[in-house]
Amino acid sequence: MKTLNISLTILLSVITGIVFAQQDQNAPTIDYSYVDSTANNNNSNQDSVSNSADETTNLDGTKYKRIVLNLDSNTNLITYSGVVEQEESGSDSLYTRAKKFGESIFGKDKTKFELQKYGQKIIMSGSITAYSYANKYNKKSIGKYEFKMTVLIKEGRYKYTITNLVHQGPVPANGKPFRNYFEYYYNSTTNIRGNDIILRYADTEINATIAKFKSSMKDPKLVDEDEW
Repeated sequence: MKTLNISLTILLSVITGIVFAQQDQNAPTIDYSYVDSTANNNNSNQDSVSNSADETTNLDGTKYKRIVLNLDSNTNLITYSGVVEQEESGSDSLYTRAKKFGESIFGKDKTKFELQKYGQKIIMSGSITAYSYANKYNKKSIGKYEFKMTVLIKEGRYKYTITNLVHQGPVPANGKPFRNYFEYYYNSTTNIRGNDIILRYADTEINATIAKFKSSMKDPKLVDEDEW
């Protein structure tokens, strides 16, 4: 009996160690005191983030509201997409601008681009730096956000889609950085506030990237030669 008890104790210790190791591997190294004051999201909760024992309830007793993101009904992946009408632009010029934008963000590595259908479709894979914010003047890197961006082009219009979003944490001195899909953060029932903070930071960065993309897709303004 004594031998059996010892064996059970050892087994429980091993299982506990495995569980904690898995949690540590996925745990984001985020400073929870940071609050993104630059975010402009209608779904953002304006309450300050706390380390309350009950992560679903704010200090004032109200329910904590997690960010709401768009889930594609076919893939169940978090997706950013939109269609932009730009009647004055031809498909060739839109294609050239989209490719130029991708190269400026992701670099000119040919392995990151997949061109299809006579220049009517561009698939780009890359990453942008991930930041956490104390305020709009104070930010720090928390790794990077990787994603796939697809641009479909027609005469006078284009459609962009950003999906396959992954957060890779800072590279540690020893070992590999953790990697988590956004869907893991979005659906997790543990560390709710910590995961939600990352998605809010990411939402800010991705929307800023989309704004830059739309700006780069516009036709250059023509200056009237009589106005000088």
